[in-house]
Amino acid sequence: MVEKYQRKADDQTILALNSVGLSLGSIARRLNVHPTTITYRLKVLGVEPADTRRSFMEDLYDSLSPAQQTWLISQLGPGQSVKGFLRSLLIKAYITRTTIRPGG
Repeated sequence: MVEKYQRKADDQTILALNSVGLSLGSIARRLNVHPTTITYRLKVLGVEPADTRRSFMEDLYDSLSPAQQTWLISQLGPGQSVKGFLRSLLIKAYITRTTIRPGG
């Protein structure tokens, strides 16, 4: 009887890490596989690799209205990078959505 090949990384994990915007190289390092393995698996699944180019923030910024762009700029500065700002928003959303509410 031939034993079925056991993959080091399952498709769901690859899809999840790709969806949060990690580079192919970063996903590969986390899963201890070669980056071409990640590229191949995403291709087989019919999923485009996440856009990890430097234009990510530019694309996001350009999709905001002028009022939203102005507001975002007012939230940032020498003491608050966009990376730190997004991190704090994600943590706040996590806490809000995972906290058990009384009576719920």
